[in-house]
Amino acid sequence: MDKSNKEFPSFEDDHDLTFTKDDRIETFKKIQENYNGKQDNGSTFFRIGKRYVGPILGTVLVLILAIGLLLPNLYSGNEMSQENPSKQQASTQEDFSFSALIMGEDSSDDSNHRSTINILLTYNNNDNSVKLVPIPRDTYVKIYDSEGKIIGEDKLAHASALNYPNPQAVLTTVSDLFTDISIDYYAVIPEGDIYGELGISKNEARNNPFTTNEIGYLMKERLSFSQIKNLLEESETNIPGEIINQFQMEEGNAESIQVIDMEKGIEETFINGIYYVEINEGLLETISNTLKQHLGDK
Repeated sequence: MDKSNKEFPSFEDDHDLTFTKDDRIETFKKIQENYNGKQDNGSTFFRIGKRYVGPILGTVLVLILAIGLLLPNLYSGNEMSQENPSKQQASTQEDFSFSALIMGEDSSDDSNHRSTINILLTYNNNDNSVKLVPIPRDTYVKIYDSEGKIIGEDKLAHASALNYPNPQAVLTTVSDLFTDISIDYYAVIPEGDIYGELGISKNEARNNPFTTNEIGYLMKERLSFSQIKNLLEESETNIPGEIINQFQMEEGNAESIQVIDMEKGIEETFINGIYYVEINEGLLETISNTLKQHLGDK
């Protein structure tokens, strides 16, 4: 059998297409039903969407507002975190000031621990200035112990000996002398080391004793700032290393160092046959106010 001549049934050839009035009605009916069904599905979807669109939009709006509020804060927080180190450092430098009592310990006898030299130093970094207040060793003072109790009245030179080995206690004695000025640190230096830095030999110091006031002026005239700083660094001191590191001044600027002279306010006296000097209360108060101002009313 020749497959190429195989005949396939053809409905279009064998039957005539007829489309009666009833067929049209039935067709339109089905179209209408399909249309209504689609409308119902759309309405259902619309009702469901309408039910949830409010909460969804509300949530989205809250998120947008939250992001809008948080982003500036996060940005500013990043800026602050980036700027804080320098700002904190600047703030620390602006507020940086300290006071210290320099005590020159008697080198003639290692057992007595008297302070033959007593100089109150204040430093302010706003103008990198130093004030030196030489206090006579024979100043008559109330001596305090480490608990803040008065243990007697004697020469300032004996305060360190009576509190040995706690020089911190001497700060209370000097603070009381200057009407409660704040003294932060101490630096105990052998007097021989101070004389050596000043170019004064032992024989010269022995044969021609210098007053504390004179030593104060010699420190200003003969010592560079770095030499003063080295004396503090190499002393027996409670000054923290970071404080000493911030202690700086332009070399050769002698005007930045001021010596406050107490000589004019001193009166010599004898108590129970022992020589002392007493300092005028008005002068002490004036000096105290000057130092407090220099420290920034600390």
